[in-house]
Amino acid sequence: MSEGIKSWAQALAQNNLSPEQRAVLETMVSDGQAETLEAAAALLDWQETVIHPDEHMYGF
Repeated sequence: MSEGIKSWAQALAQNNLSPEQRAVLETMVSDGQAETLEAAAALLDWQETVIHPDEHMYGF
């Protein structure tokens, strides 16, 4: 996860995202990947649970 946050959704709810992290969520919404910032955060949290970090890093 980015810069030590454990949950995108929790960080968003607590207003603990950096401007760059918030921009990631806003881009997801503007690109149509999610309807709201909350949905984008939930999607990123979900992806963290299903994509094995080592496999994702090496493209397996």
